[in-house]
Amino acid sequence: MKKKVLILAGYYTPGIKAGGPIQSIKNLVDNLSDRVDFKIVALDRDKGDESPYPNIITDKWVEVGNAQVYYVNQATLNWGRIRQLINEADHDILYLNSFFDYKLSIIPIILRKINLIRPKLTILAPRGNFSIGALGLKSKKKNLLIKVSKILNLHNDVVWHATAQEEQKDIELIFGGKENIRVANNLTANYSELEYEKAIKKNNGELSIVFISRIHPKKNLLKAIEYLNHINGTVYFNIYGPIEDKEYWAKCNEKIGELPKNITVSYKGPIDHDKVIEIFKKHHVFLFPTLGENYGHVISEALIGGSPVIISDQTPWRELETFQVGWDIKLNDEEKFIEVLQRCVNLTQYEYELLSRQSFKYGKETANNEKGKEYTFKLFEDL
Repeated sequence: MKKKVLILAGYYTPGIKAGGPIQSIKNLVDNLSDRVDFKIVALDRDKGDESPYPNIITDKWVEVGNAQVYYVNQATLNWGRIRQLINEADHDILYLNSFFDYKLSIIPIILRKINLIRPKLTILAPRGNFSIGALGLKSKKKNLLIKVSKILNLHNDVVWHATAQEEQKDIELIFGGKENIRVANNLTANYSELEYEKAIKKNNGELSIVFISRIHPKKNLLKAIEYLNHINGTVYFNIYGPIEDKEYWAKCNEKIGELPKNITVSYKGPIDHDKVIEIFKKHHVFLFPTLGENYGHVISEALIGGSPVIISDQTPWRELETFQVGWDIKLNDEEKFIEVLQRCVNLTQYEYELLSRQSFKYGKETANNEKGKEYTFKLFEDL
């Protein structure tokens, strides 16, 4: 018998604005649906949108890819509605995403604590909520929620899904103990049939940089723009992603206006996920000094797109320079970021192609493998 897993996802396909968590859940379903029955409760619109997705059926279980999905309007998600959805969905395991999601994580945990919902087993994937960078944003509110949950023992018998050893340590630091933490890396799409392809050429003294992510303080776009002030040569910096924080984007625009003439910056807007790798193929490097990622699907996709990555050390992607596929730099080491960017500007076509081809190869090697699938399957099967 297949295990039946009910996922409270917040956002799911066809959404794009919530970033990596959408892809994490979709890849989980696509890789394990032959052995696990997935049902997903998701909001009927993308993050920040006032209108539902066009051409979807709401308030009814519908088949979406390899899962059954129930799209619901957030305005109707009161305590009673959430309790009803969980109790009426046939499942063995309840799988929650994000520690801080009030309606689709905190309320279910409380309902479970007071025995108003039935799930015997609950898995919670924090999705990077407990990284230092993430906790530093709106820290007072987050620390209060953590403190209350510990006082009330809301999560004492929850199984934590950490997607990397670093995230396991973050969970341990707050909640202690390893016995309720399982480590299973995020799964990716299947790239086994993909061949190396890179249309853009590399001239010495020129560099095409791309940033693909939500426009939000956690993703640290402002700092990426500031690095460019110190770069010599002709630089093109293209930014893709939804504007989640308008005040932050205004600060970014102010910094863009202060850049020297050799730096050209363009904002390209949100992008459908199926076009991400093609965008990377048209750029030289991916610049992403993020404050924290529990995995970073976009990093994997950059490598698959043949783009060496210049990222912070706040992700599981480490020792990249050793593998000759990029650089993971200490978050506060501005000089190193600038040095690496200038080094990339100065690369010749031959030097760049070696890095690009190695990045593609490494991206494929670190994408899904049978071992990774088994670890993730065991997350459900062992329970």
